[in-house]
Amino acid sequence: MTQAIYQHFRSTERAFIDKASDWLTSVIDSYSLVTTDFLNPRQVFILTTLVQGQHASNIQMFTSSIIAETEYVKVILAPTYYQLEKADFEMACLQIDFASKFVTLKHSQILGTLLGETGLERSKIGDIVVHDTFAQVFMDAKLATLITDSIHKIARSGVKIREIDVTKFVSTTEQAVTKTVTLSSLRLDKAIASVFNMSRNLAQNLIQSNKAKVNYTEVLRNDFELVAGDLVSIRGLGRIEIGQTLGLTKKDKVRVEVQFISNIK
Repeated sequence: MTQAIYQHFRSTERAFIDKASDWLTSVIDSYSLVTTDFLNPRQVFILTTLVQGQHASNIQMFTSSIIAETEYVKVILAPTYYQLEKADFEMACLQIDFASKFVTLKHSQILGTLLGETGLERSKIGDIVVHDTFAQVFMDAKLATLITDSIHKIARSGVKIREIDVTKFVSTTEQAVTKTVTLSSLRLDKAIASVFNMSRNLAQNLIQSNKAKVNYTEVLRNDFELVAGDLVSIRGLGRIEIGQTLGLTKKDKVRVEVQFISNIK
């Protein structure tokens, strides 16, 4: 069965497919509850596809978006008799207060400190949302005390970190603008160059400098072929989602719908 599923996804996603398949087997064979770490939207899509494909009648799937609208979510996979308890998501929200008069903290600085100072894996931490005077972070509830007790400084700035009720999370809203662009190719380097109006050499430098991600995974291949639905993020420039192909121009270039995505507070 797994081999049949592989053909619908990229080879780089097989490790997650195997892990997700093990979760589903555990629920079905052991009648046990599985609460995942934080998953990105692409992983949630894959997991949803697996559940709906073969296990819709045997497994219930819930996401922590019922608690807070976030990009990264925790998922509960459960037998059909299970009654949802929000506490089973094992998710906590931390607030990071900083002296905004003297410093501005960035998402990358916060994430780097949380991972570097604790040795945690990225999957233990969910969304990080930075506001003018504070930031908020979702994370595995069992590890919240580790953060509040051990981190008192981020990027040379003193911070105060405390756990707050998840209902006090202040979200941002994604704003997407759809445009039609003409690309010489759906190769990653050519697409970046065209969409962000830069030279192909510069686009390749960004890719080789680990600044390009496709579906939340770093990609180092300039010739990586994009398809509809791919989310491309370039550090420092923004994110785009590849839409449907609208045909070829007279010069055999590809007309593609592209969504430019930005966050607004």
